[in-house]
Amino acid sequence: MKIEVYSDGSGTTKNTPGGYGYVVVADGVKQLEGNGHMPFATNNDAELEAAIQGLASISLLIAVCPDPVTDVWLVSDSQIILNWANGRNEFRQEEKIDKYNLLRNLVLKYNVKTRWVHGHDGDEHNERCDKLANAARLKKEII
Repeated sequence: MKIEVYSDGSGTTKNTPGGYGYVVVADGVKQLEGNGHMPFATNNDAELEAAIQGLASISLLIAVCPDPVTDVWLVSDSQIILNWANGRNEFRQEEKIDKYNLLRNLVLKYNVKTRWVHGHDGDEHNERCDKLANAARLKKEII
């Protein structure tokens, strides 16, 4: 089974609300999605939270699926998040090191590969993540 975790964040400055969204796809079929509001979050804070929450959510899917997992992919339009996830970029924000360590632990636990997608370019799951993240930031319901 191939699992793809799409993630996206929505935020502006550290003094304003943010939101995150994720969609989990297994063998090309959407299995679950989620989002959440963050009272204060930069865009990178929200992107980081989206990746963490999305990757953390796959434990439920793996637990109930009889098929072995062959690949896990983190898919995002944020190159900085992907490069933090795969260890290419050094993380320098000491006040947020616990979040970074959580991301890296999930990446190592599931042997996650990363893939970049161009944002706002029609990718179905990336677009859904964007809607989920923006709705969460604004505390709006989304269907």
